[in-house]
Parts: sequence; C-alpha cells; structure tokens
Amino acid sequence: MCIVNDWCREYANLYPKKAVSIGHPLSVIFLLVGTIFFFTLQVFYVAPDVHDGFMYKFFVISAIFTTYNILGNLLACYRTSSAVKSLPQERQIPKPGMEHLWHYCDICQKLMPPRSWHCPLCKCCILKRDHHCIFAATCIGHNNHRYFFWFTFYLAFGIFMSMATLFCDVGRSVYLLHRMKTGFGSTVKSLSYFRYVCLILNIFALGFPALMLRFQVRILKLNSTYYQITSRHHDLGFRKNCQLIMGQRGLWTCISPSLKSPLLHDGTHWQIKQCF
Repeated sequence: MCIVNDWCREYANLYPKKAVSIGHPLSVIFLLVGTIFFFTLQVFYVAPDVHDGFMYKFFVISAIFTTYNILGNLLACYRTSSAVKSLPQERQIPKPGMEHLWHYCDICQKLMPPRSWHCPLCKCCILKRDHHCIFAATCIGHNNHRYFFWFTFYLAFGIFMSMATLFCDVGRSVYLLHRMKTGFGSTVKSLSYFRYVCLILNIFALGFPALMLRFQVRILKLNSTYYQITSRHHDLGFRKNCQLIMGQRGLWTCISPSLKSPLLHDGTHWQIKQCF
C-alpha cells in the first residue's frame, strides 16, 4: 500500500487536475459498482442457497445495514469539510501567545494550526490532515476522520462476510456436483465456476480495505495520522483518542453516520503527551 500510495501522491502532485477530474470519478464509480454487485450477488443469489428462514432475513438486514454505513459514511466524508477555511474567521488566526505553535504555509501564505497541512488536490490546508482519499474525493482530516474510519471498517467487514458466505456456497456446490449425474450436474458445474470467479474477486477485493483498516485502527489507537503513523506525541489513552476522532459518543458512532457526536474541539489546538 505504501508504494501505491507514494505513486498516487507523486502523480497527484505532478497532475493535480487529472487526478481530480479523472481519478476521483473513476474511483467513486468503481466503489459504487463493486458495492452494488456484491450486495446483489449476496442477497439475491448466494444467501438464499446458504441460509433460509430467520437466518436469511437476518443476513439481508445485516447486508442492508452494512451497505448503508458504507455509502452513508462515504457521503458524509465528502460533505464534511476539514479545511482550515471552514473555521469561523476569528479561529483562522492564532490566539495571542499561541503563534509559536502554528506554522506558516508557503502556498496559502498564512499561519496554519498545528497538525494541519496543505493538500495540492483540495488546494487548501486541512485540519489534522490524515490523507487525501480518492474514493471520498476529499481530504480526511479532523472533522471527517470519524466517517472515514467507519467507511473503512464496514467496507472490510462487508467484503469479509461476503467472502465467508461465498466459501459456504462454493463448498455446497462442490458437494452437490459430486452427487449429481450428467444433465442437471452440468448446470451445477457452470454455477460453481461462476461462484469460483466471484470468490476470487472477493478475496482480492478484501485486501485493500483490510489493509486500510489496519492502518486506521493504529491511527485511532495512537491518535496519529497516516503520514505520522508511529507518532505517540498526541496519544492520550484509547478512550480519549476515540473521543478526539469520533466525538463525544466515541465508538457508538458505529451505529450510523447520521448519529450526532460533537468533536471535543475545533482542531486548532492539540494536547501533547507529556511522557513517551
């Protein structure tokens, strides 16, 4: 992921307009098509063969809930700005005596709060900038980090559940294939090949979000950012770190992106851990 991310960052720095006009739409379309494909495959074709009765209804409800959180958190990421310019005008300048904690941005040509950095694609400085997400078509920072974390979590969870169900279905198809004779057996065989292909796609699809989630869990644990992922300077303990990223409701924000959870501060002042 680091190699791919470094290449994407280099390309974005060289061709920012192409990255925005081409990269963002293609990434969003790819994600939406993939989500719809796996949802339809699971709910209407795979799950009915694996589950029945109550378990099938429970699976459908779980699939809808997971898909809602994937798309809802993605939309919330896009709609929630973490730009420094989104702050009230009086908070875009340091308070008297706090100037030494802010740094100067050569591109914006003004002082910026701690942990904020300039994004060449968003063309502005971002509060506690984590990274620029091509799927959300925006930067992930102080105000929308919560939504990106749960988007990553539910994306990895949904693909994992899809893979588990496909494993069960492929195993069932293989079992039926060994029991069937020619005729109907050929139909089962063709269905098995289709599900084999879907399973392989599912396994590959799980890799990237699982890796993203691994990074995000570590970031949440240390209250760090992607480009300073090993830093413990702002690690105030897991509970406080959760509230700083998720808001006052902490991990309860997993329920829905529409759940109100005010952040503890506006992202211009960060407490530093005293002991390392």
